[in-house]
Amino acid sequence: MIGVECFLSCIVESGLVYPLMGLITITAILLFMYIFKRNYESLLASQSTLTVIISVNLFSMNCDMFTWVWIYLGIILIGTLLMGLVKHYLELQLDRNIIRSPPYLSEIKKKFKVDISVLDTQKIKAFTYKNRIYLSVGLLERLEKDEIMAVVAHEVYHLNHSPNKLLSSLLALTSLTFRRFNDEHYADQYAVKTAGIHNLINALKKLEIRDYKKRAMKLSA
Repeated sequence: MIGVECFLSCIVESGLVYPLMGLITITAILLFMYIFKRNYESLLASQSTLTVIISVNLFSMNCDMFTWVWIYLGIILIGTLLMGLVKHYLELQLDRNIIRSPPYLSEIKKKFKVDISVLDTQKIKAFTYKNRIYLSVGLLERLEKDEIMAVVAHEVYHLNHSPNKLLSSLLALTSLTFRRFNDEHYADQYAVKTAGIHNLINALKKLEIRDYKKRAMKLSA
């Protein structure tokens, strides 16, 4: 009980009662928007607001009971720095592995009005980064042209509708929701509308995607 009184007195003395009430209200509204509209941007916004609330509380505390919270903040800082280093390393690797795209990709690029780079690796890779789609040689060699189009359509959805995954991971790390952005089903639905369900399911199967049967059943329902 003493800890709760200490917490409340710190908040009152710092004059943060009403600002925090406002931030908590905003967070609640954004979370309701996510729950009822599945608007992931509102989820990320709520995580950002919650991060601000946590930070404000930390800087207003003078009680010994919050020592462990400062340790938690240090862990977050270290995690953030590590994520930044990993991001820099991956960027260097991408630049080194890009090779010339095969001619048939030009038609797909024009269809979706998107830049596509090919990575010189036999590993199965397809992802978006900085307004560009990356496909590996291994992926291209396994799929037919229409199946590649389905994969590209899936990634185009992420490119146009998904928030930055690094930002999503960081916000999940620094908030109390620990919820990462995930919209694979919506990307699959877009790929089906654009390239056909048969091509997408064949691509998932050939690429040996672990949960392709589950995803195929969900799309066929």
